[in-house]
Amino acid sequence: MSAQQNLVFGLHGSLYGISADFVREICWLPELNSLATAPVDILGIFNWRSRMVPVMHLDLRFGKGFSGCNVSDRVIVVELQGTYMGIVAHEVFDVQTLEIVPIDLAFIQSRSAEPIENQNFITGIAQRHEQPVICLDLDRAMREPDVVADPNNPALLISGADLDFYRRCCPAATVADRATFATRALQLKTSIVQAQSVSIEQGVLVVQIGTDYIGFPLELIVDVDALDRFTVSFVPVAPTYILGQINWRGQILPVVELGSVLQIPALPRQELVVVELKDGVKIGIAVDRILDVFYITTERIEQLPLAKGSGMRTYMLGMTEYQDSLMYLVKLQELLEREFLPATV
Repeated sequence: MSAQQNLVFGLHGSLYGISADFVREICWLPELNSLATAPVDILGIFNWRSRMVPVMHLDLRFGKGFSGCNVSDRVIVVELQGTYMGIVAHEVFDVQTLEIVPIDLAFIQSRSAEPIENQNFITGIAQRHEQPVICLDLDRAMREPDVVADPNNPALLISGADLDFYRRCCPAATVADRATFATRALQLKTSIVQAQSVSIEQGVLVVQIGTDYIGFPLELIVDVDALDRFTVSFVPVAPTYILGQINWRGQILPVVELGSVLQIPALPRQELVVVELKDGVKIGIAVDRILDVFYITTERIEQLPLAKGSGMRTYMLGMTEYQDSLMYLVKLQELLEREFLPATV
């Protein structure tokens, strides 16, 4: 019996433990990109602090059935001898000193009619609050050559890999879920560097206001929802661009309409985007539709034509092609601070 510091996490009701010495960060599951030559247990990769990290699912590693991922899942980033890996968990509990009892895996294997694929990955069994904890040997779980194949090789990236992630892992993901996954991915990387290029990507939430496609910066997005799920309370003597106030998760937020500033005809809006500015102020923005999460490199951003009105030109970073049309990229932080904050706070 040996005592070790282990991080305890849960997956499908089972508890697992890994040595806390190897844990580098615990984060929410982000949007993943797929690798063409990855083994079945690798769901994809993501940019973690400018390092491409593959993400492994233990169900697939152990040869069990795979039921997909949830927006509430976590990723435990571990490092072993310079190799980084993410492990999906439903829940992450705490770091505990566990008394690990070795088990006779050879005896269990001899009693099984079918090979036990994961027997070499287990160091022993411990207990946490009278529940068994399966303690894993990360060295054995990670050391297979194909599992840790170089994720930085751009030739291995699958075209449309984010869509592959949703089809395989989150087929029931809503537009709000996709925005959440994409926002997490953006926040986890300190920079996005394309292969043999220094072009910087930025993520935007694509919405429709009137007949125009508008891109909001993903790093400001907190939530998206249907506007009719909230009671919009009228605010006396408020400017016409303030539609009212809502109770959002216990907070009273103003709901504003950008059409008047951007010189887009005002229509009854159907969807809600909640943003948080850099000073912590939250504002709801009413839009017609929430469409997509989109990534664009800086060289694809073009200047607005002179024909566009001064209101749109003032607060637009530029425009880019989107679905055989044009999308306008808004300077949302600047727009809200200058046009709306004095009236809403």
